[in-house]
Formats: sequence, structure tokens, C-alpha cells
Amino acid sequence: MKPLTLLTALITCLVCVGTADAACNSRYRKAPVDQFRKLDKNHDGTLSPEEFAAGGKGYTAARFAELDKNHDGKLDRYEFSLMHKKQKH
Repeated sequence: MKPLTLLTALITCLVCVGTADAACNSRYRKAPVDQFRKLDKNHDGTLSPEEFAAGGKGYTAARFAELDKNHDGKLDRYEFSLMHKKQKH
């Protein structure tokens, strides 16, 4: 096989694998708004520290305090979405 053909085939394979991996990860990851709704047990549109902690690993009191930008003791959807934007980078 010619080197150029081999290189083209290799790049094509890498693109396909990368695309498949991204599609697979996005399929199983819940959207931030869905996670927020699931955690908001009393449906008041905010998350208390207790509701946030029910999110599992990574949903710590320290993380809550970091996300609570206006220091009102609860997270709104915007503050909660900041957590997910930081995780992507």
C-alpha cells in the first residue's frame, strides 16, 4: 500500500472512532437541565444543599459553595449549569 493511501485510511479510522466515542458519551450523559429537574425534589426551581448532595460523587458541600455565585444558599439552573460547562473543558 502506498504511504499516502495508508495515511488517509488511518486518518479516516481516527475520525470515525472519535465521532463514535463522542456520540456514545453524549447518549448516556444526561443534559444539565434533566439532572437539575431530577435533583429538584420539591420542584421549587432551585437546589438546596441537601438536594445537590443527592447527586452523588462530586456533588459536595464545597462544590455547592463554589457554584452558589450569589451566596443565597441555593442553586438556580444557571448556577448549576456552570458546573457542567467547567467539566467539559
